[in-house]
Amino acid sequence: MRKLHALLLIPAIAAVLWTPLSAQEDPDPLEETVAAVEKQAAAETPAAEISVEPAAKPAAPAAAKQAQPPQTRAEPGKPAPVLPVWNVTAAPADSEWSFLQDATKDDSKDAAELLLPQLDDWLARNPAHPAAADAQLLKARLHERLGDHRFALVALLKHLQLYPGAASSAEARKMLDALLASKGDKKTRPLLEKAAAAPETAAADFNLAFLLRRLSTEAGAEYYEPLLAEFRYFFDRFPAYPANDEMRIALADLHLLNRNYLAAGLAYQKLVTMHPSSPLMARAKLSLADVLADRLKEYDKAIDVYLDIAASFPGSDQAWAAYMRLPDLAEKRRKYGIAVDAYEKIIALYPDKEEAYKSFLSEAKLLREKMDKFREAIAVLNRLADKYKDSRGPAGVDALLEAADIYRKDLKDSAGEVSMYERIAADFPRDPESPKALYAAGEVFYKAKDSEKARGYYQKILELYPEDGMSRKAEKRIAALMSGKY
Repeated sequence: MRKLHALLLIPAIAAVLWTPLSAQEDPDPLEETVAAVEKQAAAETPAAEISVEPAAKPAAPAAAKQAQPPQTRAEPGKPAPVLPVWNVTAAPADSEWSFLQDATKDDSKDAAELLLPQLDDWLARNPAHPAAADAQLLKARLHERLGDHRFALVALLKHLQLYPGAASSAEARKMLDALLASKGDKKTRPLLEKAAAAPETAAADFNLAFLLRRLSTEAGAEYYEPLLAEFRYFFDRFPAYPANDEMRIALADLHLLNRNYLAAGLAYQKLVTMHPSSPLMARAKLSLADVLADRLKEYDKAIDVYLDIAASFPGSDQAWAAYMRLPDLAEKRRKYGIAVDAYEKIIALYPDKEEAYKSFLSEAKLLREKMDKFREAIAVLNRLADKYKDSRGPAGVDALLEAADIYRKDLKDSAGEVSMYERIAADFPRDPESPKALYAAGEVFYKAKDSEKARGYYQKILELYPEDGMSRKAEKRIAALMSGKY
């Protein structure tokens, strides 16, 4: 009974659905039609007479025929509506390919411009279609028709890598050779000829990835635009390619090479987000930080990325590079605490590098001049003198002289100043600055009218450095002290 009701309902429902909206005046004509059909079926057919046998399996038609419009009931006084007819004899991909072939037969450039995106879409949807190789060749021809020889060359190389066994491969190779002869330059022609060699594998993803990385590295400036289009195609077609992180960093590097800095930064960021376990993570983050700092001038974001690199990849080349950038950037942004921390990390992690010595000096200067942390600056300078006492004596002496200057000018601490002079004489007795340091200590007390202490330092110069030029000055001071004329 239910099956029969359903069969009766089909034409009535179709009639309502295909009735013009202007004719559907009732609020819900579909429900009324269904109810009327059910009522009529119940009244005209006694239940005892209904016997629905299972439908026999229809025999396959001898030949495909055009679908006929279903017959539908018409309302009184109105013609029966006719449902639309679809030609189901050909698959959509086949019929669209036939259209593209026919539509591109003339030499119209306007038509070529309109049809190229459609051809690209068809190839993206049907990469394994029997006509895909021919479609790729057609794409190259359309680009050549439009004068885009770079796009045409890349399309031909792609054909040779993705469809090496296709019947159209010989024609693609012939067209490639002709384009290289007429349009190729001396720099890129050998590369393109090498890239046209038969692929070593049957894996389409690997072959195309190899081609794109190679062209990006060796001819990325000349073929930037067509390569961008092929990278998009690659990611759409092969989202699960195992080395997609390598492809993404190749794309980012390609943007960077062509000074498209915003696109490069976004591409590096996308790799970082999509491939958190990639062995290329440190390199990608460093490239991202450099682009942010040097090209996009987003210094705060760059600092955050450099800090992340230093913390996440200790001991790596990228961490070293991050530490080399952090202090200057942090000082520029007045993030002095970050700069001090970076200097301390460099001193601790890379003690034998020249940059460690420079970090001592830079940190002390920052603490003194920007942060007014005078005693902390003095402590850093004393650590510098300790570290380089034997290896580079003058550096230690200079650091202690700087510390003495801080005591004198910033802290007004004469005792601290004298202690630095005493340390120079004690730790670096052979340095030319030692007798000067003793004399400077004597001068502190000379000016303070403490003749006894002043005379002690002058006398030490005479004892330890009798041949030094400071001895004469010390003798004059001693004479003045003894005469009381000072």
